[in-house]
Amino acid sequence: MGWFTVARRGVGGRNGTSADAAETRAATDRRLIRAIVRHGSQEAADQLVRAYFDDVCAFIWRTTGDRDHALDLTQETMIAALRALSTYDSSKASVRTWMYAIASRKVIDARRANRIRITPLDPQDGDAGSAVGDTVGNAIANGTAAPVAGARQARDPAESQADADLLARIETFVSRFDAGTQEIFHLHTAAELTFAQIAAARGERTEAVKARYYRLIQAIRKEFGDERAD
Repeated sequence: MGWFTVARRGVGGRNGTSADAAETRAATDRRLIRAIVRHGSQEAADQLVRAYFDDVCAFIWRTTGDRDHALDLTQETMIAALRALSTYDSSKASVRTWMYAIASRKVIDARRANRIRITPLDPQDGDAGSAVGDTVGNAIANGTAAPVAGARQARDPAESQADADLLARIETFVSRFDAGTQEIFHLHTAAELTFAQIAAARGERTEAVKARYYRLIQAIRKEFGDERAD
């Protein structure tokens, strides 16, 4: 499939998108979705996939730590999204957030079926690895995925490998929880969605989503003590 281009721009850039640009994107998405749902337009489907393939792939890569699995699961996510477009509700979530939620469930299902295994993320390996290392480390330390000062400073290779091993163990631990809790964790740390965005996409109250997230963070802290990606 030729939709993916290796442009590891990450997910941070979208947070700076202006309101006008976001509305333009939303209007374009509505037009494309109508063309797909009502007329089965292949051209519109291709445009919608191209618009989000890279972002969804980056999210899955940051969640799994494996680029090849990310590519495979992103294709599965796009197929599932196109098939479910008639159920998409723009009042609940943007197309990007909706696709992230589908992608998260694909990752969870693949792990449960032993189709993929958790591999250590290399914090030195460009944006995908370092970003998830920062956000998970911040979550354990502060309960939030928000960046902290000095998070990107140069680090000793041995220390970076220790962090990668810790992240893999944390992912294994998180995978023991129910699918909803895993989804909330990954959408907040890897996709950097707010609790309100996650709650809207899941059809839950924001307070309930936050409660589930912080219970997981407390469990991680209890399990791993002072071990964290600083």
